[in-house]
Amino acid sequence: MENNIIDLEELEKARKKAARREWFEEKKRKAVTFVEEHKEAIVVLAPVVIGGCAKLVQLGLKTYNLGKQEDLKNLYVYDRSLGHYWKLRRELDNSEWVEIEQRRKNGEKLGDILNELNVLA
Repeated sequence: MENNIIDLEELEKARKKAARREWFEEKKRKAVTFVEEHKEAIVVLAPVVIGGCAKLVQLGLKTYNLGKQEDLKNLYVYDRSLGHYWKLRRELDNSEWVEIEQRRKNGEKLGDILNELNVLA
């Protein structure tokens, strides 16, 4: 005959698992009862709720894409001589743009100027 010893930890785990299962079954019963009692309201309101959620998702995506476009505009500088975009750590302020313009007129390369300004990512 085998010696069946039940560990207290295993017994506690089994009790918690049974309690979770019972809690889940109770929630499921309540949800089914609610749906059965409010079928008409659910049929009327479901399209409105789904449409509202779709609008929220659409608005969120639009905001995200606008932010991405703004970053592309402000955090990259195109160098025509190389045909290359330089990625910046931060947006350049007006005084830095003036300095870049003056130094480019003096014949310096854009990459060297941005590196010395310590703004390259």
